[in-house]
Amino acid sequence: MKLQVFVGWDPREDEAWEVCRHSILSRTNPDEVTVTPLIQSELRDKGLYRRAVDRKASTEFSLTRFLTPTLAGPQGYAVFVDCDFLFQADIRSVLDEVDPAKAISVVQHDYRPTEITKMDGCIQHPYPRKNW
Repeated sequence: MKLQVFVGWDPREDEAWEVCRHSILSRTNPDEVTVTPLIQSELRDKGLYRRAVDRKASTEFSLTRFLTPTLAGPQGYAVFVDCDFLFQADIRSVLDEVDPAKAISVVQHDYRPTEITKMDGCIQHPYPRKNW
């Protein structure tokens, strides 16, 4: 079964998405992976994303990432990554760390931003489990 990779997409970061996509597909057998951008306007057109525009969000995928389980369906594994990820190895290697007895896996770390602003001068909003 193919690994489904969902990549956060924002119109201001289309080039980053293209690099991320290329880095995945150039290191992973294309028969073993799908790479799909989470384009908010398309998700809205399909009725999958109906939230009001979030003024605190620094990217269009700040919240659309949470649709990954719905978009992936119940079979196999799916991964969400931000568009600024650059893969230097086969993305399927992340599955080596997955416990098949668990419904979801995350990379846990204690992220405490030191900056008060982030991308494009947006206010940094710290919260528990940010970036998990």
